[in-house]
Amino acid sequence: MFIRGGPTIRADIYVRISQDLTGEELGVQRQEEKCRELITSLGMEVGQVWVDNDLSATKANVVRPDFEAMIASKPQAIVCWHTDRLIRVTKDLERVIELGVNVHAVMAGHLDLSTPAGRAVARTVTAWATYEGEQKAERQKLANIQNARAGKPYTPGIRPFGYGDDHMTIIEEEAAAIRAGAKMILDGWSLSAVARYWDELGLQSPRSLVAGATGWSLRGVKKVLTSPRYVGRSTYLGEVVGEALWPPILDPDVYYGVVAILNNPERFSGGKRTGRTPDTLLSGIGLCGHDACKDTVGGRGYRGVLVYGCSLTHTRTPRSIADDRASKSTLARLMFPDFLPGLLASGQTESGESAASMHAEAQTLRERLDGLATAYAEGAISLSQMTAGSEALNKKLQVIESELVGSAGIPPFDPVAGVAGLISGWPKLPLPTRRAWVDFCCIVTLHPQNGRHASSMTVDEHVTVTWRDVAE
Repeated sequence: MFIRGGPTIRADIYVRISQDLTGEELGVQRQEEKCRELITSLGMEVGQVWVDNDLSATKANVVRPDFEAMIASKPQAIVCWHTDRLIRVTKDLERVIELGVNVHAVMAGHLDLSTPAGRAVARTVTAWATYEGEQKAERQKLANIQNARAGKPYTPGIRPFGYGDDHMTIIEEEAAAIRAGAKMILDGWSLSAVARYWDELGLQSPRSLVAGATGWSLRGVKKVLTSPRYVGRSTYLGEVVGEALWPPILDPDVYYGVVAILNNPERFSGGKRTGRTPDTLLSGIGLCGHDACKDTVGGRGYRGVLVYGCSLTHTRTPRSIADDRASKSTLARLMFPDFLPGLLASGQTESGESAASMHAEAQTLRERLDGLATAYAEGAISLSQMTAGSEALNKKLQVIESELVGSAGIPPFDPVAGVAGLISGWPKLPLPTRRAWVDFCCIVTLHPQNGRHASSMTVDEHVTVTWRDVAE
């Protein structure tokens, strides 16, 4: 206990506030003023002032830098505005007790930690503070669940990318970037390409700004593009719990398409490449037209444009031009008079009745895939359930489509719908089926620019197509 007339005691001041919404530190400044007045009235001197502004004293993963520094400095005495500003949990109290110093609080009196009675009182006070903190956390948890189910945003957190500080008003510049990023994923771009695009626009993640980081990470981009928030769904701990009150940024069809792509377990996510299913029309099919190459091409990006190129980058043919020419040439081959007789003459391993049955089964599987996406959109199933179900159905669909390929290498062909059905349904055919028909009907060659600008080249200069002989 402090005795008047003895040596002057230097009392350190400790101030803390859990939330400083304005960032002006007014709360801790008011605490410090009252602490200085108490020190003067007790006849002590002001020592070091320790400030932990906008920091919780109850969260296990939160470190209070100035509290730690104060403990390490071994002060002669400690003055705080209230004991719950200094200690809220028992483990911190025991560390203060080990100092063997007196604690004076403006609003809670004196704690003499040098005596058993004083320590008992301090432990009791801290135990009740811990209890109240836990009760408050439970009440807050229930309130958060209720608000999420009602579609209200969690405004105490950092604002989400695309929305303002109220978590509801759309920031159009950021929203436009989100829509463009989603379209890039649907068009075959990578997460890193989207990250570079957002960085080039000068847009920062609000969370990165708070942390002092720069640039978008792949994880950050994926988290934005797969968050149900952007399709108008409210979540709690990662689970969709209701319709949101804020306006959506992405259309449901776009959003769920992006989610399906980014959560596909077969999607390449780092490490050594071991091969994967091509995700573009001409990857592994189109040929490089360079005289010394003749390698097949793959999809990639070049200066913001989706292109095809060989491994040595002899070609950078815009994907839109090459895909359009290859598709039109394939459809023209299908309509040519000699195609249907040649196709039927080549024969298939299964009977027409068997092929029709498998086509019907394939169509049923596709409808079930659409049904899974709809069920997820309506909240009837979780994302993990949709992903697992889609993976199983896609495997069955791949088996059926492979069985539909005849002994002559003919791609899946419905004898009931015929060539007319194949042509009219071309835009909606699965990518593997369209790739099989392009490869079956055509030899597609993509030519180097040879110093020319891509925009100055004609379609014929970019791409040439030679029809294959069906008899082969």
